[in-house]
Parts: sequence; C-alpha cells; structure tokens
Amino acid sequence: MFKVLNWHIKDHIGFLEINNPPSNPMDSAFFEEFYWWRTEVVEKEDIKAVIIHGKGRHFSSGAVLDDLLGIIERSHIQDGHTDKISNFLNKNSKIFYSLKDLKIPVIAAIRGVCLGSAFELALCADYIVCGEKAVLGLPETTFGLIPGCTGTYILPKLVKKSLAIELILSGRTFSPIEAKKWGIVHKVTISKEVLNLATDIAKKVSENFEPEFKKLR
Repeated sequence: MFKVLNWHIKDHIGFLEINNPPSNPMDSAFFEEFYWWRTEVVEKEDIKAVIIHGKGRHFSSGAVLDDLLGIIERSHIQDGHTDKISNFLNKNSKIFYSLKDLKIPVIAAIRGVCLGSAFELALCADYIVCGEKAVLGLPETTFGLIPGCTGTYILPKLVKKSLAIELILSGRTFSPIEAKKWGIVHKVTISKEVLNLATDIAKKVSENFEPEFKKLR
C-alpha cells in the first residue's frame, strides 16, 4: 500500500512512519503518499490518536531540493511562470494543515534532524515531543527559497512575530530546548524515549481530548 510511509495501528493509536532512511527525505513519492493517507486512510480508521515519526535516527531532512527545483525549472521551460510550483506548494500546505481538522490528537515524535518541510509538518501536529539532540529549523532561505508548507503561517502564531521572522529569514537551526522555551515544543526527552513518551502522551490526551483544542494551535 505504501512505499515511503509505514502505517500501522496498535492499541487504537495510529503510527505514521516516514520510511526513507537514513535521513527520511520528503520526495515526490512522500507527498503523494501523505496526501493519499490523509484523504483516503486515516479518517476511516478506528483510532484515538496519531503519532508521526521517522524511521531510525531522524524524523526527516525535509523536501528534496532537486525535486523542488526541478518543478520550478520545468514550469519556466514550459510556460515561463511558476504556477505549477505554486499549486504544488499550496496542495502540500493544505494537506499538512488539514491535520488540524482531524477530531483526534496528532503528535509529532522527533528525533535527529527535522528541517524545512519536515518541521512544517511537525508544526501542524497538536503536540510535539522532541529528543534532546534533535536539530530543528526552516533552512529554505539559505537555498534562495522560502518555507512553502505552512511555516510562514504557523510559526508567527506560535512565537513572537519578530522571532518568527528572524528564524525564517536567517534559516538557522535551533535546539529542542530553545524550541520548548519559545513554546513550539511541548516535551524534551532522551532520544531513545521519544516514541515511548509520545505513545504515553497519546494514550493520556486521547482520553480527555476535545476537538475544540485544535483551535488553540
């Protein structure tokens, strides 16, 4: 059913794993499968929560730059403008953000790198659990791009506008401890306990979860 994603359910909790180790990059196949999982799979399951995580040491290094630049180049060659890249980013932004429409809690369990589109995906979760050695950030501007999958919209809602602008324009990475201080990350733990802690939290919060909570993030 999936090639880049793994989906399984245990004790009424759904686990969505980005399965493209070692860095679990988000290529075109990932975005296609994630769209299908969100629109055709998850809401039909009898589950109380969803946990999103990466296989192995890392959550994800984010979108594959060559894929993105290829879409831009083909758009210019074919018709001289970037409508296709705009449509691509808008589609992915909407499907990431639609996690907030689920009536169950969504938890991002982050280990290792979580950059660019991967960090934007995590921002669309309701709860973020992070390993202490994780590396977070939106480095798009260092490649001459901007965050295109909700980052410019969500981050200013979570932190002060001045900080959001600084993080986006500088493209610098930051630590889970900084992110927790800013109110982005909820829990920080040792890397090997991230998934266990996320599972415990999923069980607890799903018992008292109210869909209205979604409006708070």
